This record gives sequence, C-alpha cells and structure tokens, in this order.
Amino acid sequence: MGHWSDILLDEMDRQFGGTVDREVLADLLSRAGHEIDVLAGRTFNPVQQKRSIFEPNGLPFADVPDLLIGATAPMEGPWAIPDPVDPTHAAVLQLAAFQDVDLVPRAAREADALWEAGRRVAQVYREGRMSREFIRLQLGGMPAGAYTELLRRAMDPAVRLNIPIGATTFDGWLIQITRRLVRENADDEGRMAELLDDSADSPIPLLAVEPVLIMAPITHQPVRWVFTARLWTEKVKVPKDRPWSRIASAIHGHGIPTITLDPVSTPEEIACQFVLKAYWHGYIAGDEPALANAVAAAYPQAVERIERGTHAPSRQSAAATLLEGLVRPGFNPAQGAEATRRYVRRKASIAVMQHRKRETPDRYPWTQVGISERRYYKLLPLFAQKVSGRYDYDHDEVVARMRSHLNQLDRERELRKAAMEVLVANGFGHEAARKWLQRHRAEEALTALPRRSTRAPAGSGAARPTV
Repeated sequence: MGHWSDILLDEMDRQFGGTVDREVLADLLSRAGHEIDVLAGRTFNPVQQKRSIFEPNGLPFADVPDLLIGATAPMEGPWAIPDPVDPTHAAVLQLAAFQDVDLVPRAAREADALWEAGRRVAQVYREGRMSREFIRLQLGGMPAGAYTELLRRAMDPAVRLNIPIGATTFDGWLIQITRRLVRENADDEGRMAELLDDSADSPIPLLAVEPVLIMAPITHQPVRWVFTARLWTEKVKVPKDRPWSRIASAIHGHGIPTITLDPVSTPEEIACQFVLKAYWHGYIAGDEPALANAVAAAYPQAVERIERGTHAPSRQSAAATLLEGLVRPGFNPAQGAEATRRYVRRKASIAVMQHRKRETPDRYPWTQVGISERRYYKLLPLFAQKVSGRYDYDHDEVVARMRSHLNQLDRERELRKAAMEVLVANGFGHEAARKWLQRHRAEEALTALPRRSTRAPAGSGAARPTV
C-alpha cells in the first residue's frame, strides 16, 4: 500500500459487494485521489526518507513536501519551521540565517501582514512575473555555460531548484515568491506545473511548478511562524466536478492554501483571499478585526447592498454580516477567481433575503399559508405551471387555492382519525382498521364490523373450514 487511495480499495470493494472489477475501482480511486491531492497541494504518501538538495538562489526560504519535525539530523541550519496549524510537520525550510535583513523586536499582526502580502502578490502578477515567459527570460539572460549547468541540476530529481519571482519586506515581515524547476514526469507532490517550452522542437522537457509564496516575521532566528500559499493564475486547469462541500473540511484541515488570480481581480480582492484562506486553514483566529475589514475593502458593492437591504448601522456591521456567510465551506480554488466573486455576490443576496424573511414574514406566500418555504415550493407545481423555466402566477390566487387545499387535507386527516377510533371501538385491530380505511370511505366506519374469526376456539375439536 502506498497512496492513501490504495487503502480504500478493500473497503470500497466490500461496499460494492465485490461486483465491481478491482482494477477499474483502483483506477477510479487513484484518479480521485490525485485530484484531491492537487487541491490540497500534498500527496499524503507513507513516511519515507528522501535526499534533497535545495538551491534557493539567494532567498532564505524553500517549500518542502511534508517534512516531519525532528526527522532531520541535528544541525545549525537549515531549520524546519513547524507549521502553525500542524506543528508535527513542516512545509517550509529556512535554509540560512538572515544576511541582509536585520531582526526586528516586533512585527505587524499576522492578518495585517497577510493583507499586505496579497497586495504585493497582485503587483507581481500584474507585472507578468508569474508567467513562464518571465522564467524563460530570466534563463535566457544567463551565460551559455551557466545556463547549461542550471539545466543539468534542474534535471536531477534530488535537486529542488527555485527561481526567484519576487521578494520584499513589510513592517517586520519577509515575503518571497518562487517557482521551482523540475524535469518532466517528476514527482509533482500534488502541485501544478507547466512546460516552459511546449513547442515540438523543444530540446529539454523542463517544467515550472506553480508559484509559491512564503512569508514569516523576522523577529527571531530562525523564524517561529510561517505561512505558505500556492498561487494559481487563470491558466491553471483542474477538474471542477468534485463536490467541494464534501472535501472542503479536508482541504482546509490538511491542505496548503491556494490563492486564485485573474486579470479582473483587484488587489483588494486578492488580499482578501489571503486573509480568508488563512482563517479557513486555521492560521488566524475568527475574532480578527482584519477579517471584516478585508471583506469590506474587497467587495464594497456587496457590503453596500447588505447595508442598504438590512439597514445595518454601519459598513463594518454589514461586512460582518457578509463574513458570517463566508465562514464555510469557502471558495473552491478549482473554480477560479471569478467563481469567488460570484460566491460573494450570492452570499450577499442570501443575507438580504434572510433579513427580509425575519423582519417582514407576511410578505412571503408560504408564511401567509402557514407552511415552510420548502413545502410551499413542493406544492407549487399543483397550482402553477412553469413558463420559460420559471413559475409565472398570481400570488394571491395561488395562496387562496393552496390554503383551501391544505384545509381540505386537514379535514380529511381529522375524519380519518375519527374513523380509526370508531373502527377500533367496533372490534378492529389497529392494522386491520388501517387496511380497511384503504379500501373504504371513512363515512362507512359507523356501520363497519370486523369479520368473524375462521379459527376454531381452542379445545373445541371443530375442524377448520376449507374453501
């Protein structure tokens, strides 16, 4: 057994009763497992030893696939930085002590740093530095000998060669973005990658892994808190048919946050994603004021709609209302950045609708009839027809007809209950009375009598009549 999906093979085979070909079932589980790994950014393989050579090209941090804390031999450096959410593992290594950056006594709060990191990422993205063309431009400017040596090292599966995309500081924080070069068919560790040159005459099948952001406060040596995120542009294509509501908790609990970018995204929307994803994955607490502030800054139209529709006392209060709807299950990164905006707009509409239901219940037809909204829409096809996919009807007329229908059902229910009592009083058993009412009108219960038993009394010696 290797990958976690293999462990499910016997269990799924038992659930299907052995009626499914095991090879087909194993293939389906493998594909589902790979898709979930891509969303999580991890492969969840068994514990194994692996030799890796890190080449950060001047940057202090490098991402590492699920390193167990304490698994490395004692040394002065590099240092495995425990993940704040899962301290038994490390997703980041600090490869060297800070050289050109001085330690600071105090850094900005995590949520504020995440917001600023999102704005810096938006700038890097708009400058085109996350594209493969930028990587090719960097490699093309190298001397021929150095370029050949770099390609040779990148083709070595043990070498983790990172290309710097951007690095900056903010109020005691260090923020860096890199892309790792790997050879084709290399272990992707659940990460997305693209060919640097997809032309037919490309001499070397070299890939660039998805951009990775790493940020940490430079208050200690080595650092004590670190956040890493994957950056997906609009070119990332992954399966979208996985039910996100079922796997969201697993991705948030064990996966690496994924930020989605597209040309339409504003810096505030990207920054808000950082704050929300950090909250969903457990890096910051839910009582951070920056959460509501980020939502208000990133989605002003949605917040204004809630403020206007719910008569909220302030913009902050309206943003908090919207944030309540964004708590779970969160954005599905496979749907892209546009889906994130649709998700927020939808949650704003739901917040306004729920407020109106609470404040003015009499305006809704189901409350006028005295039933739930769910039951109302189940009954609606009895009284109205769809036109072009939507119900077009007079609400007052339907309410009147539906109320009459429900009153008739109540009368029939009461009559049936009374008939059951009469039948039981006349000698029927409860099950016999129920069956009798299935074949007769309730009004006939007054004169109904149970059939005489055809079984002879015990000890009478009488024979049982035959037909």
